[in-house]
Amino acid sequence: MIKVPCIVGPTGVGKTEISVKMALKYKAEIISADSRQIYKYMDVGTDKPSQELQKLVKFHLIDIIPPDKVYSAGDYAREALRIIKRLHSQSKRFILVGGSGLYIKALFSPLFPDIGKDSELRDKLGKLPTHKLYQELKKIDPESSNRIHPHDRQRIIRALEVYEITGIPLSEQWKKKSRPKEELLPFYIGLFLKRSLLYSRIYNRFDEMIRRGFIEEVKRLKGLGYSKELYAFNAVGYREIFEYLEGRVSLEKAIKEAKRRTKEYARRQLIWFKNQPGIRWIDCENREEAEGKIERLLAEVWGVN
Repeated sequence: MIKVPCIVGPTGVGKTEISVKMALKYKAEIISADSRQIYKYMDVGTDKPSQELQKLVKFHLIDIIPPDKVYSAGDYAREALRIIKRLHSQSKRFILVGGSGLYIKALFSPLFPDIGKDSELRDKLGKLPTHKLYQELKKIDPESSNRIHPHDRQRIIRALEVYEITGIPLSEQWKKKSRPKEELLPFYIGLFLKRSLLYSRIYNRFDEMIRRGFIEEVKRLKGLGYSKELYAFNAVGYREIFEYLEGRVSLEKAIKEAKRRTKEYARRQLIWFKNQPGIRWIDCENREEAEGKIERLLAEVWGVN
């Protein structure tokens, strides 16, 4: 079984900065577990590692697909597992870093065997409007249609894809719970700040994103023909800036709403991670002290002095 050190926690807590320091110190690579940094052209709004940082440390699973492609948690788990096995076989150190609980759960707690994907089928389904896809899902898998929101295009397409590939509804796949052999052992290091500090960081970070060109980034995405209805743009901030550019809301209101949604997302992340057993929690208010504790934990995982 492969031990996987994971630096996790809510958005805005400083996971990337700390992970880069650890990766540089221990000559490790970083495997991202961020469900929005996978998308190309979405750099500022996802707070993606800068090109300068990417020259210093090797990052995996960022910038891998355009915003209009479907990429499920299962896709992530398959690709992350492949990377982990390869790095392990090469005796390279690596750290899984991110806050996307669904991705992390898919990697470490798969519920049924790998079903794979059909790119041609996905492209075909991707040309249909969401309401038609949802109507089809209601016909073939009413139980899944009750669980999946009518506007959650990505999960609707995945449920239809599973049915087309296997002939078995996704809801039935979940019921079988044919659990594959576990190959990975996560070693969770959770970062946190007291709520007032975290929310202050979140607000300041969003203001900095605006200064760094977030609005211009969304303009470019619009210019490339990407619709605000795409699943990728459920990422906090994008939908709000799209609406500002369409004249539906003022910039002030868009920023206020984006900050509110970011705070709610951070709260949900904290709840999710606090329910995971065995996390070693590190208070990051004193950054130097926190980094020292994380260094010692990683040294323990890798057996180094």
